[in-house]
Amino acid sequence: MTDQEVQKAFDEVYNKFWLNYRDKPLPRQSDEWERMNSWAAVLMKKYPFMEQLVAEMVAEFGQRMWRKEDDQ
Repeated sequence: MTDQEVQKAFDEVYNKFWLNYRDKPLPRQSDEWERMNSWAAVLMKKYPFMEQLVAEMVAEFGQRMWRKEDDQ
């Protein structure tokens, strides 16, 4: 694995995926929630060395979603 491959993985996982969803909790069963999960699956397959990180991000999005729903 080259430095450029690692940089590309972090750019896509953090700068695109995480920053896209971190501040907008998604409603359960929404199309956007499904799109986020599909994107996460693609990232985990594309970057196996980041699989655990992506899974933790999805779990965090889930926690944020449930906290938001509990507040309402």
